Amino acid sequence: MIYRRFGYIHARLLMHRQDELRELEDTLSDMDKKDAKSADPDRRACLRSRDLDEENRELPGRDRVALLDRIEEKTLKYGKFRFLTLESNFMCEPDYLQHELVGQLLQQAQNLVAMNKPPVRDQLSLRNYIEGRQCLVESEAAFAYHKEDLVSLRPGRDHSFVDAFVERMLRTFHCRLFQETASKSTDPANRYFTRGRINVFVTIIITCIILLLLVIPIWLLYHLSVTLDTNRSNIVCMGVLLVATLAFSAVLSLFTKARRHEILAASAGYCAVLVVFVGNLGDAGIIEGGTRPVGS
Repeated sequence: MIYRRFGYIHARLLMHRQDELRELEDTLSDMDKKDAKSADPDRRACLRSRDLDEENRELPGRDRVALLDRIEEKTLKYGKFRFLTLESNFMCEPDYLQHELVGQLLQQAQNLVAMNKPPVRDQLSLRNYIEGRQCLVESEAAFAYHKEDLVSLRPGRDHSFVDAFVERMLRTFHCRLFQETASKSTDPANRYFTRGRINVFVTIIITCIILLLLVIPIWLLYHLSVTLDTNRSNIVCMGVLLVATLAFSAVLSLFTKARRHEILAASAGYCAVLVVFVGNLGDAGIIEGGTRPVGS
């Protein structure tokens, strides 16, 4: 489900429509300036009254209403949606509604830009399939090589480093548990993996990593608090907090598609949990075999 969005064509069309509107805008501005500087009070009054403007539209160079109609038409074609409903004569033929979509150029370009970009591995799979099967002639297969112009119709997911690593391992070791080749193709060169099983497996891996990043620092902090004196323990605990928070942020950045503010909020919450744990240890003052010495 990978296709081109033809960004260059959309850009050229938008530039063309934009320049048409610019030209009409200049014409309207010149007309307004001439009326504002005119010695005729009726012409100056046309800028303040729509009725007077329509009454004088028959004069040469004075049809501002027609100009505004043209501007409206071009504006609707440039960047807005307008639905025209046409109803037939119910006495002559059956009723019907015909919806004509006008002026979707700018909105369509925006929607195409916002669509999901196919991962690099999907682009490579598409090229390998086309080159291996020779299912398209060279001119029609060239779309697969426009990397910056490709979009995917599949719903977006986190497709991060872990997903790519898991799929690479599955292709390397030919794991049949995740394959569904028999139901889609009899060609042994084609291997289709079950996306649902891969997603579950990746979720389990990420969950285990997050648990390890929570359990291991807590165990280290507790072990340090009961084996070192207070001053040394505080310094080492600060180092553990720093390293653990950096590792947590790196995991979020590499293994998910979290945004910067989401990574910042999650890292702050993670660090807060560890700080609260260290504070509770200090308040309890418990060590193995007795009470933490004070001021040692």
